Amino acid sequence: MAGDIKQPKNQIMKQVVYVNLMLLLASLVPVIYSNAQTSYQQFYLKRENFITNLSLLKIEFGNKKIIPAEIQLECLTALSFYPELKNTDIEFGFGNLNFTMISKPKLKSILKEREHRQYVIVIQRPGPSQNNVEWNELTFNAMVGWIGHELGHILHYSHKSSGGVLFIGMKYALPGYRRKMERFTDQLTIQHNLGYALYEGVDYTINSSHATEHYENNQEKFYLHPEEILARIYSKESWSTIFRKTKIEAILNSINH
Repeated sequence: MAGDIKQPKNQIMKQVVYVNLMLLLASLVPVIYSNAQTSYQQFYLKRENFITNLSLLKIEFGNKKIIPAEIQLECLTALSFYPELKNTDIEFGFGNLNFTMISKPKLKSILKEREHRQYVIVIQRPGPSQNNVEWNELTFNAMVGWIGHELGHILHYSHKSSGGVLFIGMKYALPGYRRKMERFTDQLTIQHNLGYALYEGVDYTINSSHATEHYENNQEKFYLHPEEILARIYSKESWSTIFRKTKIEAILNSINH
């Protein structure tokens, strides 16, 4: 890939930074959402705004990443919203799951120091799944939002010690902690400007997909509801993320609308 580019390295990197900025600006296509007394501005990520710059996304966000060709654009686009993970070792792959996708540290790397830890995001392989939701039925926007949620988990793990990561794994079996952690991760996704992408995926799953009743119930029980996602996107509050406590605190009246 790099051999096809004839420009000096510093010029390439300047171009990468510029293009990524343009990508993010171009991808924010406003649509008016009316809800009683409130008008919301929603933002859609469009595949065509990213596909033409795939090679630049690879240069900027593909370091230490293993990504199947089928979902390369979606993964790199989601990674572009998480600059903190640019040098984090992440492998994306397909598997047989009860969920559409899941993220976790690689077992062999859990005891390593944070900067050397490796992670994997497993996506339900193409074809009918146990929950009746296939990743390839999601729109580009929704798929990026859901990958963004998994990247939020990895960002959370990256702030934890080895013991902290193991403790998360044990506590996740408790429904109360699972709800706390998943809603915390939804908030991280919103704070990384993927809120509406997340909303579209959740709204589709609950209201339009052929997901099983059990899967829908889990979505509603443990994660932010669609209306909560929109409320947090357009709230006059800002949110402070406390990784050490897996906690979100609202800060009132800090954003002027």
